[in-house]
Amino acid sequence: MNILTIPYFAGGLSHLIPLYVLQQKYLKHSIGVKNHFLVNSGSQNFLTMQGVACVPLNYSLEENPLIPENSEKIKEQLLEMEKKAYEIVKPSVIIEDTSFFTPLIAEKNNLPRISIQRTGIFRSIDKKFRNANHVHSLEKGNNSSKSDGFSDSHNTETATNMESDLYFLQQYAKPKAKIVPGIPTIERLPENIKNKDSYFYSGPLIVMDKPSKNLTERLYEFLKINEEKSIVFITTGTIDKTPIENYIEFFVQKNYAVITTCDHPVNEKYKQEVFYNKLLPLNYICGISNLVIHQCGSGMYHYPIMNRVPSLTVGTQCYDREDVALRLQELGVSAHIPHPDDNADYWNIFLDMVDKFEKNTLINYKMMDQLRTEIEETMSGFKIEKVIEYALA
Repeated sequence: MNILTIPYFAGGLSHLIPLYVLQQKYLKHSIGVKNHFLVNSGSQNFLTMQGVACVPLNYSLEENPLIPENSEKIKEQLLEMEKKAYEIVKPSVIIEDTSFFTPLIAEKNNLPRISIQRTGIFRSIDKKFRNANHVHSLEKGNNSSKSDGFSDSHNTETATNMESDLYFLQQYAKPKAKIVPGIPTIERLPENIKNKDSYFYSGPLIVMDKPSKNLTERLYEFLKINEEKSIVFITTGTIDKTPIENYIEFFVQKNYAVITTCDHPVNEKYKQEVFYNKLLPLNYICGISNLVIHQCGSGMYHYPIMNRVPSLTVGTQCYDREDVALRLQELGVSAHIPHPDDNADYWNIFLDMVDKFEKNTLINYKMMDQLRTEIEETMSGFKIEKVIEYALA
């Protein structure tokens, strides 16, 4: 059986890694299954080195930058590449992560689709906690543009022609089967959700990588210089641009050492106290940190829990992250700092959280341990064969 796997074309590592982990940890060992990734040439180089099959197409938009003026060209280009990939692979199933045009090669060809879905798709948080000004992180994008595919799949116009492309695009959030890369206690389904048995929890689909030799040596020197200090890890992931330099400077001035993926002038100002690298082995870094501050991306929020480390989440005005951040705060395993535009008192809230952290009252370790156990049990109990069987039924 052939499978065609498609990540969000502009999602970077955030939407490639879950599919990569799904392949290497689960699909790789399925007898009779051949999975093919549709990705850009750079990702192809990495995947083929790991023994993962790739469709011989450069799934990228190098000729048409992701700006609103190019939306129609982008749509045509993506559809053409996805159709070619479909013809090459001749899949029995399509697996995708936030690839909004896939209904046009899946449902339109009566082919089952398995989708990675997160809280941002099936929101369950009480409406009183929702902020009407917040958007999905894909709509926010890089703060200058939003995904054309996202707007298509959430088009308020209802398609009356059930054979039209618009109709199929509007079915994006209703694939045959859904894989939730988390656990039920955190990524809760709404009580009245339809087809509840079509949702399969996999636990976090994240990599447990270690630092390279060069990074290990640099970290060793940094930690040696700052061996008497507590470590704070601050990241907003690879996409979000929410400013966090004030947090970095705050902790440095309080005699903490900071590790960060965020490149700011403040890093140069405090060369000895701030360790910067664009990409870091998140599990390892969380394991050596005393406090983690992050944007609550789908993969990221699991690492502090799995390493039993206190964490703070920063508001990014994206409801898919905000809903999970508020749920983590409700459970007592993290605390949330509102975005400055949502709450003018955000800095005092932050100071209060730091005070609780320093008094060791920020989080509930008993609940943390319960969630760690649930993560382990969910990961060990997940069977991709059952998901495929359900999709094909």
